[in-house]
Amino acid sequence: SLFVAGVLSLLMGIYCFTLPHTPPPENPSNPLAFLEAISMMKETYFLVFLVISFIVTTELQFYYVPTAPFLQDIGVSSNYVPAVMTIAQIAEIVGMAVLLPWAMENMGIQWVLAIGVIAWPLRYMIFAMMKPLWLVIASLGFHGIGYTFFFFAGQVFVDKVAPEEIRASAQALITVATLGLGNFIGTQFTGVILDIFKDEEGKFMWRPIFLIPCILTILCAVAFVLFFHPPAVAGK
Repeated sequence: SLFVAGVLSLLMGIYCFTLPHTPPPENPSNPLAFLEAISMMKETYFLVFLVISFIVTTELQFYYVPTAPFLQDIGVSSNYVPAVMTIAQIAEIVGMAVLLPWAMENMGIQWVLAIGVIAWPLRYMIFAMMKPLWLVIASLGFHGIGYTFFFFAGQVFVDKVAPEEIRASAQALITVATLGLGNFIGTQFTGVILDIFKDEEGKFMWRPIFLIPCILTILCAVAFVLFFHPPAVAGK
């Protein structure tokens, strides 16, 4: 798998040479755009979106870090774990190509993002049940739906509400809060929880491990529905 990843990375690097030349402007229109993006947190809806995005990202690590050993513990052969986990990526592709465009058009950004948050506690709840095996495997699809409906829709949301001159900086702010701080802190938190919930034989106690992100993401979903009220420009 490392060989395949290396070859694909090389091919993608070569492909980059075919992309259009887009040098940065010599005189940026606003060198303090990032500070202006931070000032957007004065708006309650944007602050709520930023905080919940950060918290949700920390809890995503409970999927990335322990899912492979969890699946093996409940009966999936180690040879099939990578193939089984591609269910999440398939759901993500379907979500982006079919479900998200329809939802953005018919449901509006607030409910699209709320569905994205709700998808994760549903998955963690099923993980905590640990059976039946087919349901646990099927629940991997919630990861793809959640990622599409929250993170991709979130990028669309930021693009709509941020003024054009600071749009890139606003996207960068969300990226720092999620893929930067959220991923780092979430990985550390997940590691601590995994260390705490081990039995005397050193085996993971999966039910309490997954109930923790389940509860936290449920709270995020409730807070999102109650406190996130975007402006009309973000969509209906």
